[in-house]
Amino acid sequence: MAIFYQRENGGWQARIRRKGFPPQSKTFLNKTDAVAWARKIEREMDTESFLPSDEAARMTLEELSKRYRGEKLPKLRARDRDKYLLVRVEEAFGRYALSMITPAMLSEYRDRRLREDAAPQTVVHELGMISRLYNTAIKDWKIKIPRGNPVAEVKKPSLANERDRTLEVVEEKLLLDALEQCKTVWPRAAVVLALETAGRMSELLALRWSEVDLKTRVARLRGVDGGVTKNGDAYRDVPLTSRAAAQLKDLPRSTTGRVLPITPNALKLSWSRALASARRAHIHRRLCAQLAKRGFDEVAQAGEVRALIYKKRKPQPMTLKLLEKLEKEDRTLLDLHFHDLRHVATTMLAAQLEMHELMKVTGHKSARLVLRYYHPKAADLALKLA
Repeated sequence: MAIFYQRENGGWQARIRRKGFPPQSKTFLNKTDAVAWARKIEREMDTESFLPSDEAARMTLEELSKRYRGEKLPKLRARDRDKYLLVRVEEAFGRYALSMITPAMLSEYRDRRLREDAAPQTVVHELGMISRLYNTAIKDWKIKIPRGNPVAEVKKPSLANERDRTLEVVEEKLLLDALEQCKTVWPRAAVVLALETAGRMSELLALRWSEVDLKTRVARLRGVDGGVTKNGDAYRDVPLTSRAAAQLKDLPRSTTGRVLPITPNALKLSWSRALASARRAHIHRRLCAQLAKRGFDEVAQAGEVRALIYKKRKPQPMTLKLLEKLEKEDRTLLDLHFHDLRHVATTMLAAQLEMHELMKVTGHKSARLVLRYYHPKAADLALKLA
């Protein structure tokens, strides 16, 4: 039963005490509003739909994030990326109570991040993390948020993230040559296997020798740490091309049982360094060819390249002018991601497999998704027609 008190300032306070529920109280300007609120709360208690909303006013987003880290994050496949996202949203909204964060605040945050040159996809991920925190609080932990999930009313940045970047033949040779200089064989092997199997980085790094059959030339790919794949399958069996089988035969066997005993971060670093090294070597070779046309002998060419690399002296103005033009016009090995190798492999396999067979290899659930990774050249299609 509700009890109503008139306060000294003229306002009215409604108090509700009922067995099995936490005490509820709220102050209003007039008694009519206090009575209406009390009836609403008692009706929710009668129908077992009552959820206390004061917890949302006490709990900050930082506190919610910490609970999420402890209870939900360890079970997720993308927990490393999510840790970074949690840090970002905590920095922006951690001090605010859950009930105080509004769609307007989130919209302002979205616009500010885009002005800071954050990629639209990054901003979508950050808003998605905030939405996940609220949904977890509401659905799993039964925390009543008076206005619901505020992210639901925020327009997300538009995305144009479909890529058609492939690896040209000359780029592949340059990249593999650069990877030969790595301290271990694993980065180069990972690239070759990605090009031949269309496997994701996480799937290739989880591959174990016990799930590779070189006689039948089949490998069983799993997700991060041997868990389910990105598409939710327990595993995916992929055929090995002659090149993939040969690469596997040449690899030393690690005591860990993993085919590629290297961490994702180490592979990404090796990839980035090899790209930079291969592009630099390519640009310098082209530069030397152009210098040769302008009368520079091999010794002079080598001296100009050393000047560019070691910066002990300033290169000649002509060298700098030619280099600037090459850097601007030659796109070799630029804007290339490890995941683009999956596009290359899918396009190669599509020339030999039917669509339903290709989907089994790539793990896609629909032909529409496969087409995001299939990028044939018009010239190659013309040859088929001929």
